[in-house]
Amino acid sequence: MVIPKEHGTWLMFFLPLFLGMFLSSPDWMHIPFLIGWFFIYLSSTPFLTIFRNRKQQKKMFPWLFIYGFVAIIFLVPVLWYYPILFLLSFILIPLSINIYFIKKKNERTLLNNLSAIMTFSFGGASVFLIGNGEWSSEVIYLVAWVVFYFMGSTFYVKSMIRERKNLTFKKTSHVYHATLLVIPWLLTVPIMAIAFFPGVIKDWITPRTTALKPIVIGMIELANGVVFLVLSLIILS
Repeated sequence: MVIPKEHGTWLMFFLPLFLGMFLSSPDWMHIPFLIGWFFIYLSSTPFLTIFRNRKQQKKMFPWLFIYGFVAIIFLVPVLWYYPILFLLSFILIPLSINIYFIKKKNERTLLNNLSAIMTFSFGGASVFLIGNGEWSSEVIYLVAWVVFYFMGSTFYVKSMIRERKNLTFKKTSHVYHATLLVIPWLLTVPIMAIAFFPGVIKDWITPRTTALKPIVIGMIELANGVVFLVLSLIILS
């Protein structure tokens, strides 16, 4: 069975969904959507691997077909009942950017990370639209909070591993996290700064002099993600 190996992507998958679900009204169509979206997520591994390594095509195509087939079965009824979800079809734009950077063998760029984060955020937006029943500015805010949060996580993780000895990158991470306390004010939701605050402190006080194991960094990010989710739900609901 082929499943995503990157631990961080699992948090990126679930957090937007939980936000979208709990900030809207429960709907029975959430169930088939979540199943379908989960298989879309699973299909991303064989799909992108096909572009990364042609030698893996024979192994990946069957899994891509299986995951894709299951996803279609569950998502078609949802799209039938909620055609408004077609508004999110521009998910293909960040996905095409991911493919571009795979082709260029430069997947670790921040733009590629941003594209992946935006793709995941559309899951939360879809769940919210299903529960809300119509388009609203809250959808844009939901996507914005998710993107801003996970870009902070991206800066932090990079500064702890691959860019640990890069002083400029560490400072850039600090500056970005500082802006996370300002952005909510600019978006007229200043209280959301509280949700970002733990992550900002985490970035500012974590030393980069000693290397931490990726599993430790992953656990830190998981804990911070849960805190962000809980605070966001309390504030936005």
